[in-house]
Amino acid sequence: MDLQTAAAALADASLRDEAVEAMVAAGDYVIEPLLDELVDPDSWLDRSGVIAVLRRFGPVAYRPLIVQLAIAQTPDAVELCCQALGIAAASDTSDFALQVCSEAAEVRAGSAFVLGYRRRSEYAPLLVPLLADPVQRVRDDAIDAFGRLGRSAVPLLRRVRSSRTPERRHALSALIQIGWDTPESRDPAVLSRLMRAKIAADVPEPFVPQDGWYAIETTDRAAVLDAFDLSDPVAVTWSIGTDTWRGHDSRHSRTAYDEHADCARMYVSPVLDGWTLVFGTPLADGELARHDHELNRLLDIEGDYTSDGREHQQRQARCAALSEQFGQAHWYGQNYESGGGDWWGWCLAEHGKVLRYYYRDWSEYIEPMQSGPGHAAETGFSTETEDTFRPQNGIPDTVRPMLIAGRTSVDPSRIGADTHTRGYGVLALTACGRRLGHRGAFSIENSVNAAC
Repeated sequence: MDLQTAAAALADASLRDEAVEAMVAAGDYVIEPLLDELVDPDSWLDRSGVIAVLRRFGPVAYRPLIVQLAIAQTPDAVELCCQALGIAAASDTSDFALQVCSEAAEVRAGSAFVLGYRRRSEYAPLLVPLLADPVQRVRDDAIDAFGRLGRSAVPLLRRVRSSRTPERRHALSALIQIGWDTPESRDPAVLSRLMRAKIAADVPEPFVPQDGWYAIETTDRAAVLDAFDLSDPVAVTWSIGTDTWRGHDSRHSRTAYDEHADCARMYVSPVLDGWTLVFGTPLADGELARHDHELNRLLDIEGDYTSDGREHQQRQARCAALSEQFGQAHWYGQNYESGGGDWWGWCLAEHGKVLRYYYRDWSEYIEPMQSGPGHAAETGFSTETEDTFRPQNGIPDTVRPMLIAGRTSVDPSRIGADTHTRGYGVLALTACGRRLGHRGAFSIENSVNAAC
């Protein structure tokens, strides 16, 4: 069926399917003329047939359709463009289309943020062109937005992934952001092969953690997973595993879990000089109810949240129990980037007994919380100096968690060629994470995209 015949046959219900396939087979160049006909009130083409063709093109037609929607002059034109996109026309539809098409990257990124933040899943097709935006920040915000839209966006993203569009590459990132089980069968196989290859060549590099981590004197990863009530371990590289705890530079690994970024998963490291490091906040099944209650209180901006200090008791009890099982177990924690909420601390336990606990919150004018006498690892440094961020001559005069870690187990910021590394690390789910599953895009998918 030639194009002229196919165009005329769109109005015939008995021939429409054949006509649609003939026009799609002709190629993408027919999309623009069809859009012109769609919004032309004097067009001779059957509009429902034109819409059927544009829908059959799918993601290939999204970008020109959204542009047409943005410049639509009449309510009828808006309605017809929305029908072709498969979205409902509303008072703000054209506004979002205009923002997506804006020449300003800040506006495009803002549209992605708002659509994701407000969970506007009905507008998911409007986000698709932003996946291939020339500006990285806009692409990141679009990926994060799809993550917030969740599994309702999976069929759309799979269709984009299987299309011949620039957006297909970053659709994989968006799928992984929603859940590691969402890509079609071929992508996980490629991811798995690539991950194995990267792990084989992986060398842990130094970094400065934010928040808390544990150090266990053991080479038994299975026992560590069991001790922390972790499940569904997935082998990952050092950089991927530690991404969430690299301060505020990390992105998708945190946004995928929102406020649960620190407690949904933990990273269990390779063995480093005989120690296994465990990053994150442990959470067992029996602690879920209180965890949810405390988090809701913390997030209540209208409420008056005051910590009851229970986390200090829990850390000490956990370290004591871990040391009883493994011989030595330590906790370290620090946060230097939270504005007025800077804090640090450490807990050192051996053979079932806490030898030293120290915690200082620099946002509060209160004495540090501590138990046990000063540890030998603190020798030569003060725990009380308030000028903590301006050390003289580049030498800190206040003892820090990293210094304690280096003297008692492994300092993550000083991992290097002399560090004896054995095995590989895994990301595993806590009780909180088991409700959400593995999710979050990482830089590794860019290598997958190049191969797909």
